[in-house]
Amino acid sequence: MLQPKSLIIAGFLAITPIAVGAVTTLTGLAGMPAAAIDVIGFERKWLLSVDEARALIASGALVVDARNAELRARSPIRNAAPLQANELAGTDADIAARLQSLGLSNDEPAVILGDPAHGLGEDAALVLALRSLGHGRVAMVDGGLPALLAAGLPTVQAPFGAGTFAVARNDSWSLDAARVKPRDFQLLESDLSADLLTPDGRLKTADQIAAILAGQGIDRDSRIATAGRRSAWLAAILLDQGYDARQIVGGELALTAAN
Repeated sequence: MLQPKSLIIAGFLAITPIAVGAVTTLTGLAGMPAAAIDVIGFERKWLLSVDEARALIASGALVVDARNAELRARSPIRNAAPLQANELAGTDADIAARLQSLGLSNDEPAVILGDPAHGLGEDAALVLALRSLGHGRVAMVDGGLPALLAAGLPTVQAPFGAGTFAVARNDSWSLDAARVKPRDFQLLESDLSADLLTPDGRLKTADQIAAILAGQGIDRDSRIATAGRRSAWLAAILLDQGYDARQIVGGELALTAAN
């Protein structure tokens, strides 16, 4: 029998050691239904810490597995919805129906799982696509599924029936390749992505990232356009860090029908 979400997360918080810096955030989640979790601040947060992701999952947030089929078969996550960005094709009605069938709703939190060591950027591509389609509360996890498993993955709850997702396109995070003007943006190739990660696939500190970007001539006033195979990941990370970033899409750089 499923327990009320408030009891689930209260029990999770009671038995889980939490870093001092995360105490306020996670206690703010206790007793709240997933749909009311505003403390995360999804409008500016694209990357969840492991503690934040665990708390959201324990509260009943939808979990989406963005890994490729081979990785999902090798280490399946029970009750996680399988979805990759390249599956979001067709009309808006087709896309909405696909997302509804997986339990997604525009305002219900969704935690996207990837694996930085075996497909860096698959989770970010899905996050960017879903946000571009109108999902307001979706983010990936720092370190991906391996980091969550190392910390202890809470029980993933199955969706409570079909979702109510409706497509409401938002192009705030993309640039048409045919219309990009170099004088308006500083171009960053996604090869830089590896420099922003620690050996275990976690994101480096904000100061370290700022120093790396400064070496590329990038500061907080820069308008950044990302290009390349991992451009979605780089754009998502820069947005999470508070930079003005866009992903170049179109032509060979097209990500999904969502763009």
